[in-house]
Amino acid sequence: MELPHRPSAGCPELGAGDRLDEPGAAQLERARARGLRTAVLTCDRASYGEDVDWLVDRWVECDTRQAGAVVAAVEALAGAPVAVTSVVDGFLEPAAVAARVLGLRGPTPGSPALANDETVLRAAVAAAGVPVAPWVSVPAGDPALTAAVGYPCVVAPVDGGRRWDVALVADDGELRALAARHAARASLGPGVQPQGRLLVEQYVHGPRFAADGLVADGRPVVLAWSDQVMTPPPEWAELATTATRQPPLADAPAFVAAALAAAGYDSGPFHLEFVLGPAGPVLTALHARPAEPGAQLCVDQVGGVDSADAAVALLLGEPLPEVRADRAAPACTRVSLLSHTAGRVRGVSGVRDAGAIPGLLVAEVFTSVGGRTEPPGSPTAHLGHVVAVGATPQQASRRAAYALDGIHVDVELLQPV
Repeated sequence: MELPHRPSAGCPELGAGDRLDEPGAAQLERARARGLRTAVLTCDRASYGEDVDWLVDRWVECDTRQAGAVVAAVEALAGAPVAVTSVVDGFLEPAAVAARVLGLRGPTPGSPALANDETVLRAAVAAAGVPVAPWVSVPAGDPALTAAVGYPCVVAPVDGGRRWDVALVADDGELRALAARHAARASLGPGVQPQGRLLVEQYVHGPRFAADGLVADGRPVVLAWSDQVMTPPPEWAELATTATRQPPLADAPAFVAAALAAAGYDSGPFHLEFVLGPAGPVLTALHARPAEPGAQLCVDQVGGVDSADAAVALLLGEPLPEVRADRAAPACTRVSLLSHTAGRVRGVSGVRDAGAIPGLLVAEVFTSVGGRTEPPGSPTAHLGHVVAVGATPQQASRRAAYALDGIHVDVELLQPV
């Protein structure tokens, strides 16, 4: 139910290599390959256009925020349902409840991992003894906000999967400007109204990492470990990630298992982020869904398994696909092309040339001439990405950076109104 609204190349000339499907579409494709029929439940059919029509046997409009409405819509379909799932943060809990009511497999409803509320998640993992940075929750509409945890601090909405209005702020002025921007936002996507609260979290110095995998029978299987490079402040977006099979420290698997258990997440794909602080790992994010498409491609490349197929297998009670280490790349890097200002695109060049770089898997620019750009803090700031594999993390990173360096997006800055 519901699919992420993923941008794709603005036109064929702005893509090289594979065209990536977002994880929900990839799972639909794997289900159809098994001979299953697919239906997508959504509160706004028109918002999807025709991009994934070839994967969907039936579109059903209903209130996807309410598990009861989802159950009724599923029961009205022809045939017996075999799985109900979602990969969109705001709809994970209704999907889990509906699956449980219908007697289907899926994560346990009511767990903090499915709450779409960062404060619920952090309170639960902290109570279980998993380290998290000091944090407070504040109303975005308060014009006199200040950070009780001190500066610098990472600020994000408590909901929305950290796709909107995220920043590393240095003072009251930056905090209040972000809060005002979020308070004015009417939507976090179709059918999702923001709660209007912000998580203000103390910034922890140290290298940042991600773990991606699946929980099967209550046991986490990490498919890849990634180091993360973030944009300079005040922007706070992932600039680059390099995935390998090697954990960044010996006790990282135990830390991931403890965080997932504390969050009550017992079945399905996960994307977990942490920082290696002075006292050890500190949880920074946990999503009960796969990573973004480019990052998930890196996971699949080094993990030796099709993670979308594995997620479908888990829902159907099938054995998880065998990990094929002989087909896995040693390292895979994704580098994002980000906008840093509001503007209008005047020209794009160099995308097709990037396809000639050894090891390049994907190069995409998600805008076209005349398109608008926004600064980080909005999904529209993500203008594109490149993904490349290498024999070492350093080689994968160099290839991706070289490819991105050859792609140029000429932006005309817009004057403030």
